[in-house]
Formats: sequence, C-alpha cells, structure tokens
Amino acid sequence: MRVIRFFVLLAIVFLACPVQAATVTYLGADGLSDGAHLVGPYRLSIDGIEYTALCYDFDHYVSPGQTWQANLYLFSDLSSAYYASTPGAAAKYEDAAWLLDQILLTPEPADRIGIQHAVWSLFSSAAPTQGSAPWLSAAAAGRAAGNPGLDLGTFRVVNSLPGANPQVQGFIVPGFPGSPVPEPATTALTCTALLACGLARRRSH
Repeated sequence: MRVIRFFVLLAIVFLACPVQAATVTYLGADGLSDGAHLVGPYRLSIDGIEYTALCYDFDHYVSPGQTWQANLYLFSDLSSAYYASTPGAAAKYEDAAWLLDQILLTPEPADRIGIQHAVWSLFSSAAPTQGSAPWLSAAAAGRAAGNPGLDLGTFRVVNSLPGANPQVQGFIVPGFPGSPVPEPATTALTCTALLACGLARRRSH
C-alpha cells in the first residue's frame, strides 16, 4: 500500500511541474522590419513541430537555423524566466502576452512595429520605443480590466536552459496545446528526493 501511495505522489509531482524542456530551432520571420530589427511574428520549431512565436526579449540574439535547448515556462510560474527579477515582472509578462496577441490580430505594419517596440520596452531600456506609447497604455488598461478573452494558460515562455552560455533570445508562443511535461533534470531530482524519503520512512518502521 505504501508503494502505491509513493507512486501516486510521484505522479502528482510529475504532472504539476510547471516547466517543459524542449529542443528549439529558429526558423525565421516574415520579413517586416522597423529599419533595424525584424518584427514578429516569427517561426520556431519546438521538438520538431512548427509554431508561431513572438519575441519579448531585446537583450539577446538568435540566428536563422540556430538550435538550442530551452525551457518552456507556464505563465503560472515564471520565477526562472529571464526577467523574473525585474520589478513588476508578472504584470510585464501579462502585458507582453496581451500585446503579442495583438500582433496576430493587426495586419497594419506600423501598428505591428509599435506593438513589438512596446513589448521590448517592457523589459529593456535599450529597446526602440517608436509607436509604443499607445500600445503600452492599452495593455495596462486591459490588465486592469482583467484581460477578458486572454487565456494565459495557452502561452509558453521559451528561454534557454538556466546557465546556458550564450543565452538565446527569448520568445513567447501563443496557443500552445497540451499539458507541460516536466524537465528531465527537475523530475530526476524530485524522484530522487521522494525515493530517499520513502526509504527513510520504511527504515523507521
């Protein structure tokens, strides 16, 4: 009976893990530029499946065809994401998700550039800001209203594995299907700890 309880607990921990490890390849963008930088949406291959991706990270770089190992973070736990330690990080990530969702709904190039600049400026003081002000105001207003219609549970934040050198540009993927799969290293550590606890408990009886 104790063995069954142990594996039930292990399964719960496994399924609750808020991070998924993946192999990511940058496939490119659609060619819209602000004159110096490509503007989203972009295309990523994640474990061999192509997704529309949106960039929120002005401080790192990626090259066409580049492949790297990344974590896919849920919005319910971004404590290990690139900009998690910046003041107001949770609100900034929520605003970024709302703004990037607007790029997919906005065909006008000038608006897309303004939105992209707004997103970058949330996290980087070095980002261009042309056309960003009205979009930043709209994002803040939407958040204050609870962002109706925005399902943050379907977004994933794509960041290089912690400690990676160099860190690759960070992306947000909207409309991501399925449940997160635990990162192997995290799962192994958790399993080891649970197994040790289980053995210690058995020896104490």
